[in-house]
Amino acid sequence: MFSEPRENGSPRPGPRSEGSGARLLPPGQPVLRIRGVNHYFGSGDTRTQVLFDNNLEVMPGELVIMSGPSGSGKTTILTLIGGLRTLQEGEIEVWDADRGGYRTLQGVPEAELVHVRRLIGFIFQRHNLFDSLTAVQNIRMAQQLKERGTDPDADARDVLTYLLLGEKDLAGKPQKSRFDYKPAQLSGGQRQRVAIARALVNRPKLVLADEPTAALDANSGLAVVTLVQELARARPETELMRLVRSADEAGENGRLAEWQVTLLKRVAAEHGTTSLIVTHDARIMNLADRIVHMERGRIESNVVVAERLFVREGLRQSPAFAAVLPEEQEKLADSVLIGVHPNEDVRPDHLVRSPGRVEVYEPGQFIVRQGEAVNEGSKFYLIRRGTVEVLRDVDGAVQKLTELGAGRYFGEVAFLLDQPRNASVRALTRVEVYTVSRSAFDRFQSVSRPFIERVLANFRAGDGSPRM
Repeated sequence: MFSEPRENGSPRPGPRSEGSGARLLPPGQPVLRIRGVNHYFGSGDTRTQVLFDNNLEVMPGELVIMSGPSGSGKTTILTLIGGLRTLQEGEIEVWDADRGGYRTLQGVPEAELVHVRRLIGFIFQRHNLFDSLTAVQNIRMAQQLKERGTDPDADARDVLTYLLLGEKDLAGKPQKSRFDYKPAQLSGGQRQRVAIARALVNRPKLVLADEPTAALDANSGLAVVTLVQELARARPETELMRLVRSADEAGENGRLAEWQVTLLKRVAAEHGTTSLIVTHDARIMNLADRIVHMERGRIESNVVVAERLFVREGLRQSPAFAAVLPEEQEKLADSVLIGVHPNEDVRPDHLVRSPGRVEVYEPGQFIVRQGEAVNEGSKFYLIRRGTVEVLRDVDGAVQKLTELGAGRYFGEVAFLLDQPRNASVRALTRVEVYTVSRSAFDRFQSVSRPFIERVLANFRAGDGSPRM
C-alpha cells in the first residue's frame, strides 16, 4: 500500500467548470456509462466472444481500479472506452464538458472518435513513446491537442520534475535531468514516467491506465498515484505531508519529498479527473474509490470501497453481527452492497440493478411495526441515509424511545429470538436502509453458533433496551 486509506464516507466532488464553455455534469450522473457491452475477436468459424454484457458507471472524480486475471477482458474494455477499438455491441458514453453532453462511441465516424480521444489521458502498459523525440518533446505532442494558455515547456518540465526526472532527486540534491533524453537513453521505469506525464499534463477529465505502476519503484509509484488522487480532488497539505517521511518509515509504501508536495499543488491545480486503472498492483488497491473485478469477460463485482467500509463498520456495531466469524462478516456485508457511495442518494435504477438489498421509505412511513411476527422474510436493517424514530406503545400511550441515523442498525434481535417486534420504527426523513433477511443471516451465523449462543444469552437476560 502506498498510503493510508481515506476516511469512510469522504465526499467525492465532481469536476469544476473550466472556462466559459465548460458545463458540469447533472448531479448524480456518471462521467462514463457502459451498457450491455459485448465484444468478439475473429470472424466466421473462429469468432470468439471475449466480453459478455458488461455494465458500469463511473462517477466524476472517482479513482476506479479494475482487477482480474490475465485474459479476463480488462484491457479490451479499456480500449473500447478509449475509442481504440470499434464498439461492436452495447453502448459507451463519455461526458464532454465543452459540449455539455455525452459523446457516444456506438457507430460514430472516426472524426467523432478523435474528439472522444482528446477527452482522455491514456497510460498504456507499454510506454508507446516516439523514439525520435526527447522526453519534453513527447509530452509537447500531447499538449498540442489542448493548448492551455501557459508555457507548455515549463508545464512539461514541472510534471517531469515532480516524477523525479528533473534537476533534483528525492532528497533535493542536484541530478542530471532527463528532459532532453530520448527513450533509448531512459530505463523502463523512466520511460513509463514520461508516458504518465504525457497522459496527465493536460489534466484530462478521464484517465484510462493499463498497469501504470508495474514498472515503477515505490517512490515513483507513490508520486504517480498521489498525482492521480490530487487531480481527482484537492487534498489538504497536512494529509500530503504525512507522505514526507524517512526511508525506514516508508518501507515498500514509498515516500514523497517536501518539495514534491509544493510542486504537486501547482501541477494539479485543477480537479475533477476520473481515473479507470487496470492493475495487479496490490499497493494501490486501498486507494481506490471503487474496485471492479472481471472474470472471463464479465464484470463479476463492483465494490465502492467507502460503501464496503460503511456497511461493515455499521454492522459490526450489532453484537449479533460482531459474533459472526470475520470471514463470514465480510461475506454477509458484501452481500448487501449496491455499488453506490454512501454520500449519494439511491436512484430507482440502482434498486432495479440490486433488488432486495436496499429499501427506501418516505417521511411518515413505518419500516417495522410493534407486534409484527417474525418469519423467514423478516429483516435486519442498517440505515444508509436519513433518520428514523423508534416508538413503543405502552397501554395505548405511544412513547418515543430514540432516534437513529446513518450507520445505526435495528431489527436483528426479534428474528434471533424468534419473538414479535417489540417496537415500531418510522421514517422521519427520506430513509434508505440496507436489509439482511433472517434466512441470509441464519446461513452465515450457522458456522459461528458458539459465539451466537453467548450473544443470545445476553439478549434473553434483557437490559431494557429496545428489541426490534
